[in-house]
This record gives sequence, structure tokens and C-alpha cells, in this order.
Amino acid sequence: MADEQQLIAPFPLPPPFYEHFTKDNLERLRELRKELNNGEDDATNKDIDVLSLPSELRYLIPPPPPATSKFTVFGNEIDLEAPEPSLEGAGIDQLYPDDPSVKTNPQPHLIALARSLLTTFLGLLGILGQDPTLYEERITDLQAIVFNMHSLINQYRPHQARESLIMLMEDRVERMRAEIRGIEEGKERVAKLLEGMRQGEHAFASEDDIKLVNGHSKKKDPDAKKRKARQRTTWDMLEAEVG
Repeated sequence: MADEQQLIAPFPLPPPFYEHFTKDNLERLRELRKELNNGEDDATNKDIDVLSLPSELRYLIPPPPPATSKFTVFGNEIDLEAPEPSLEGAGIDQLYPDDPSVKTNPQPHLIALARSLLTTFLGLLGILGQDPTLYEERITDLQAIVFNMHSLINQYRPHQARESLIMLMEDRVERMRAEIRGIEEGKERVAKLLEGMRQGEHAFASEDDIKLVNGHSKKKDPDAKKRKARQRTTWDMLEAEVG
């Protein structure tokens, strides 16, 4: 229908060559590498002419790493060796002290900047109520404060990453300790249950039972069914306890 709107995918489709990454193609490429390396399974792509491969196998050969630190991603050029952007390089006044301790403890400075941001915003509202044409200076001050807060947050990210890693490791250690405690508790329950089984067997055993167990008598045990029933009940209890 003409009134129906065409649905647009929120994300672009994957490149079509992803269909070539199959187990069969990987196995074919592995066999070709073995032939080129005299039967040795070498995972590198040296001495492999990409153009001589079938089209479905060419995409399995990764491209060489970039020769320089600059490369393009989605039309944007990225330089890995470029210096980190700074407020001074952007022509913005730095409103917090240039001290190494600021990177590890930026909270007081962020709080001070947040208060300055609120005060400047209230001043902007007052100016707009009196003379709206004088807004530009306050807007510039607000931008400078926000840029300084953003710079502080970016400097804090390495410390945040370390703290997040520490929290993950502590959580993993705690889970492992909980598993160990659970195993020890299960061991104690099983030991108590086995001890109860042992005491119960001795309590219900007669002299004929003991002789029969030790192999000194072949006398038919009249209570064999009862003993088997007790043993079956005990094993059911053990299975229910251990799970």
C-alpha cells in the first residue's frame, strides 16, 4: 500500500562476506596451509597468495596491520599516537589545579564545579529576565565549566577501570569462597549421615548378621529384607540430602 511506510532497520546489516566464515571453509584453508608448509599446520598466512585463493577463502585471510598509527574508521581518521586532547589545546581555561592528585581524587573539584555550574545558570536566568541580549558571556562560562567537568571525568577513567577490576576480582573470590563453604558444609552433612548409617547398622545388627557379613556363616538371614529396606531408606535419605 502507498500509505505504508517502509521499515528501516535500526542497525545496518552485516557485510555479506560473513557468510564465508564457515567450518568447511576454515578446514579448506587449513588444508591449503598444510600443503604450502609441507604438511605442517601453520596458522600464519605467509607464502599464501590471496589472489590465488577461491573468492570464498580470500575473506578468511586477515589484512596486514596498518603500517602507520593512522587509520580510518567509518570515515573518521584515528591516530593512535596523537596526544590526548587538553583544555589548553582547545582554548578553554582550566578551572581546577594541575596536580597529579586531582586524577585520583577529583570528587572535591567536581563538586565545586557543579556548584559553580548551578550558580552560573541562576545568573543566566537573572540576565535573561533583565536583558536577554547579554546571555553570551554566561553561556561561555557554562560551556567552560562543563568542559572542565568532562575533562576531570576523563582523567578519572583509568582509576575507575582499576577499581572496577578490583571489584570484579573480589566478587569472584567471594563466589569461590562461598562454593568452598558449600562443599565443606555438604561434606559435614554427608559425614554425619554416614556416621548415622554406621551406628544404625550396628544397632540393628545381630550376631548372625555379623557372622554373615564376615563370611563365617552361610546361615540364611531371616531379617535380610528388613535390613535391605533400612539400607534403601538410608540411601534415599543420603540422596535427598546431597541432591
